[in-house]
Amino acid sequence: MRRRTLTTALAAALTAGAASPALAEGRPDRPEPRAPRLLKDGTGLYPRVIRLAHQDGAEDRLLASVVSFDGPSGFGAILESTDGGATFSPVGSVLDEATDGGEGLCCATLYELPRAVGDLPAGTLLWSASVGADTGEDRRMSIRIWASTDVGRSWERIAITAVAANAGGYWEPEFQLAADDELVLWFCDETDGERHSQRIVQQTSRDALTWTDPVPVIELEDPTARPGMPTVRRLRTGRWAMAYEVCGPQDLCRSYVRTAEDPRDWGPATDRDPVIRAVDGTEPRHTPVLTVDDDGSVILGAQMHYRQDGEVADSNGRSILRTRSRSLTGRVRWVLEPAPVPVEDPWNNYCPNYSPTFVRTGTGHLLEITSAPSEDGVCRPWYGSTP
Repeated sequence: MRRRTLTTALAAALTAGAASPALAEGRPDRPEPRAPRLLKDGTGLYPRVIRLAHQDGAEDRLLASVVSFDGPSGFGAILESTDGGATFSPVGSVLDEATDGGEGLCCATLYELPRAVGDLPAGTLLWSASVGADTGEDRRMSIRIWASTDVGRSWERIAITAVAANAGGYWEPEFQLAADDELVLWFCDETDGERHSQRIVQQTSRDALTWTDPVPVIELEDPTARPGMPTVRRLRTGRWAMAYEVCGPQDLCRSYVRTAEDPRDWGPATDRDPVIRAVDGTEPRHTPVLTVDDDGSVILGAQMHYRQDGEVADSNGRSILRTRSRSLTGRVRWVLEPAPVPVEDPWNNYCPNYSPTFVRTGTGHLLEITSAPSEDGVCRPWYGSTP
């Protein structure tokens, strides 16, 4: 497999100054595509982007975050767009004594509270990450939460929701607010020893400050299976959907979706869900990310695409999946469409097209932020848009 740095598709788009004209041909009512651009210079991992909807005067503004290491310590870089994703500017940083001390920062998420939680008003921004991966053999990783009430300009750590009981990892936090205003947090837990290499667990809180103990949500019987990378979205039907991967020697980081009436009740933790396959037979694998588009259709982004024979597909790094099934139940038909930011030949690595993020902007664009290695070896974040 070729392992390139910056994608030739991405480079071609940058050189031309526009995405392929074929994307817009015959669609004068649609916005013009926007060629990929750097979100920020320097390292940018685990990109996340949201369109604000619950802060007076800031509606439709886009906020993006990446985990960065441009210096001796990790921090969360917060960037803002006020023009529908045409441009982004830095507006804030997330850090504290743990990140500043070089304990290790990973796997962050960005979330806007749609309603008040405890003393936090609607529109409060939450940023959560894994902390402590770089503290040695006796590490005790934790999941931490920071909050901002000034549209991402300043941040305060408000909670440490869980601290690992051993050197196993805590990874990839994710938030949603249940209908009764209980905040739900999911993350990946490697601390269960030989029984489970990794599992997805959840915690809940009424104030975002104090949290219940973690309980398993997806915990498969095969001890080598590694369910992880959860993203949870509310569908237009009112049900909830969780996209996740299952890695390990038998599962190969295939992608799955599970639905539920309540985001705190996902059924038996040992259940197996059907593997996601596109209509052309290809499979999205590694870092699945779920997005509900404005028309209710559902988008699934993933790091890689494989053929059914196990070989990497031609669509690898160039495509996302979409289904018109708003419920994600029954026969779900997933169709390939071009990715807003094509990354050529991504492989199983922490950087190329790892955990891409998507949002529909107020200008009608589908915006994607993803990462790609540059010629100097730095993993940089890129953004671009399609109609």
